[in-house]
Amino acid sequence: MSTGMATPLPQRMRLLGAGLTGLLAVLFVVVLQQTREQGQRLQQLQDKVQTIENANDLERTNALEEQLRSTVERLQTLEGIEQKVQSLSSQVQTLRDLQRSRSSLFPYDSREPGPRSLPALPQLP
Repeated sequence: MSTGMATPLPQRMRLLGAGLTGLLAVLFVVVLQQTREQGQRLQQLQDKVQTIENANDLERTNALEEQLRSTVERLQTLEGIEQKVQSLSSQVQTLRDLQRSRSSLFPYDSREPGPRSLPALPQLP
């Protein structure tokens, strides 16, 4: 007995379909909200991790800067010592040169080691 026309759904079926559609819509909204919250929590955790990594990087950078400062100070100290050694070496060379020139001018000076002149002996009668 098909008449070619669809028979309308009973009222209960329409209410049940509308209820299921509403329930699906509510579930979709709840899932969407939870997904957003999880995304926000994930972003917060990523921000915290990035902050911790930045703090660790900053600590390492500070430690490296301190090591570099200490190394520079030691190098400056060594440069100062090297300049003093060069100055002292130059002074020693100057003193040696003076000593040589003095020795060549006064070869028989009694203050310097080397040949000395003997005092003259009295003449015998």
